[in-house]
Amino acid sequence: MKTLTSLSQWKKEILEVFRKEWRSESRALSGITTTAQLCFVSLVIINNITWFSNVKPLLASGLYWLILIFIASITLPRTFLQEEENRSADFWRMVARPESVFWGKCLFNCAQMLVATLFMSLGMILMLRLPVGNPLVFAGNSFFGSIAIALTVTLAGALAAPAQNRYTVCAAISVPLLVFVVNLGMTGTAFALGEFLRGGERAPIAMIAYCLGAGALGPVVYSRIWKS
Repeated sequence: MKTLTSLSQWKKEILEVFRKEWRSESRALSGITTTAQLCFVSLVIINNITWFSNVKPLLASGLYWLILIFIASITLPRTFLQEEENRSADFWRMVARPESVFWGKCLFNCAQMLVATLFMSLGMILMLRLPVGNPLVFAGNSFFGSIAIALTVTLAGALAAPAQNRYTVCAAISVPLLVFVVNLGMTGTAFALGEFLRGGERAPIAMIAYCLGAGALGPVVYSRIWKS
């Protein structure tokens, strides 16, 4: 009974953090608007540049993941960074546990990233007329890759939030990890689009392993700096 009560409390705290982020976003719509604009402008520019030529799978996958990283770097860190700027981080320290705060914000960032990834995937395939030779690898790689990006940027934002130059620190923490995610994502996406790359079919599995590792490490690391 005590375990069930504890789990219920965890769920309540996580959902409350998620709802707070959703209410803030639904009022301002800054994240959704920025994500939609970046996706649309990027797709239009790429389509115009490649209008008279066929895009090779490796180039297409590189552009695809670079745009997703760019979108994530602009829209996702603010879930933690703005809490410190608005002096509202202390509120969560009083009413919730650090792991609940991390997961509530992380789930919100994952939702944003999945929407952006879906939009980018459909746009790239339709506008650039890309043949998807292996839909399962493409879908799995994109799905878990977007979650990996959200986990990485969320953790970087959480760690950088207490710093004075928080945006610079966030970039310094996230970039090395995102380089690994981009390299893995490009390999899987290029393979799915017809480019034979060694290990490309195993990219979604590697993404899952990365997500599990980041998901296990993130709340633990954040809880260590919770009271700072």
